[in-house]
Amino acid sequence: MKRPYLKLIQKSQGQEEALIFLNGYQMKYAKNREMWSYYLRQANWQGSIYQLWWDGGSEYGRKYAMSPLGNIPILNELVHSYPHWRMILKRAKISGLKYLPSLLSNMSENKISLIGYSLGCRVIHYGMQQFQPRLSTKSINNIFLLAGAIRTIRWENIANKMTGKIYNFHNDDDSVLNDLFSHFGIYKYKPCGIHPILSEHESIINIDITKLIRSNSHDLEQYLRILPKFYNWQ
Repeated sequence: MKRPYLKLIQKSQGQEEALIFLNGYQMKYAKNREMWSYYLRQANWQGSIYQLWWDGGSEYGRKYAMSPLGNIPILNELVHSYPHWRMILKRAKISGLKYLPSLLSNMSENKISLIGYSLGCRVIHYGMQQFQPRLSTKSINNIFLLAGAIRTIRWENIANKMTGKIYNFHNDDDSVLNDLFSHFGIYKYKPCGIHPILSEHESIINIDITKLIRSNSHDLEQYLRILPKFYNWQ
């Protein structure tokens, strides 16, 4: 696992706040910084934009071989994807617990928001569990969860550490989160990308975008595209 790092993507356009985006599973080599920046600016984000790069793996990192039951493509895929998936789950947790708080503490901006996609939400979840606002000069404003590949529980403590809100955008028809997470048992918890976060906390906002997206795709861009419809930073 390579060490996570922060990279400034675009400087502030006048707002004294940083927004950090995090990619998801198998997006280690994804070149989507311009897409993230474009849709965030479309939603009138005027602050600086950073990427928190973490080692989410890639399709090249998986090793394929014949399953014990023979040359059955779908079984070959499942047998050799599962160990890779478990490894990346662990990396996301470590990236949050071990690295996120210290990366935040070294930023020049004091007010920070986070936006994660898929397993990037897992990094945020574990990182915020370690974040100690009383020991930091930084304040976490808002958190945005897109297609969150992380459980729907244990968000209240995180919300209590923030000055803003947690916005959970969930698409109940997302095929990746439904099929892989639920049917095959790859993830034992209900992911917040297809379920509301289980909380009545006033700072946790669940936004059902199922009817708006009208798709079972797990594609990042379709989630970014709807941001301006629900949130305007001005």
